[in-house]
Amino acid sequence: MSTDSPDLLRSRYGAPRRDRRIGRRGWIALVAAATLLAAAFAVWVLGGQQRQPTFKDIGFQVLSEARATADFDLTKHPDDVVTCAVQALNEEYAVVGWTEVTVGALPREQLHEGRTSSHRAELRTTNLATTAVVDSCWIDERGGAA
Repeated sequence: MSTDSPDLLRSRYGAPRRDRRIGRRGWIALVAAATLLAAAFAVWVLGGQQRQPTFKDIGFQVLSEARATADFDLTKHPDDVVTCAVQALNEEYAVVGWTEVTVGALPREQLHEGRTSSHRAELRTTNLATTAVVDSCWIDERGGAA
């Protein structure tokens, strides 16, 4: 057997690899799988955003150096229990008061457009506030009482 014999080379290094190009069918399958994956991701993202509560600050009132109120509208899925963090700020935008408001299921007559309700949060403050606003709202997984 000569040193450059194909049988010797094949036994020493294995059979040569076949060309592994993706054919037309392979590309179609790859594009279809990528499209399905992108569609599933879009549905997952949009579905999650629709479930998230939203809020709108309506107004506030500074009652004294030690108290303030914040009025806000909350839009949520009717069955969700949502907690909103409300803060009072001074003129330097430092937090001088903080409270959490938990909202559960409400009677239909308290809802606007089927999903939105109005709320007032009372805050104790450490010094004079110049505003009171909702900082954030989230679905309360513990299902706290309203």
